[in-house]
Amino acid sequence: MMKLRALRTRVGISVAAVALSGAGLGLATATPASATYAGYCNGWVDDEISNSGFHAKLPAYNGNVNCQMYKGASHNGVKALQITLNRCYGRSLTEDGVFGDRTRTALIYAQGQEKIGTDGGYGTDTRTNLEWAYQYSGNGRWSCF
Repeated sequence: MMKLRALRTRVGISVAAVALSGAGLGLATATPASATYAGYCNGWVDDEISNSGFHAKLPAYNGNVNCQMYKGASHNGVKALQITLNRCYGRSLTEDGVFGDRTRTALIYAQGQEKIGTDGGYGTDTRTNLEWAYQYSGNGRWSCF
């Protein structure tokens, strides 16, 4: 979570500078993290960086981002991961929501880039250390934070 929080701080400052507005730009988290998993990811949540217009979809279990998933999963949470792996890590995955061999290989690559365990599974360590693909609602531009 530290990298994601630091990221939001950097993004919040950058967005404020771009918008020439430093007032009222607080930082928000998608959901509070806990020491245990909420469950097996079964969807996604929309994460906006504090009214900045930058939105990302993060894998979640019933709205809680502290979830896990592995090869064989099939849902929108996998699609959210595939979008990030394509946009932020240069992979060429079909964004179909199916966690197959190619998604696992792409995740191992991203985990290696972030110097975390390369087990090909998704959990808290992977979520907090990956750069996530955020899209700006104003013009559709993608950025990785």
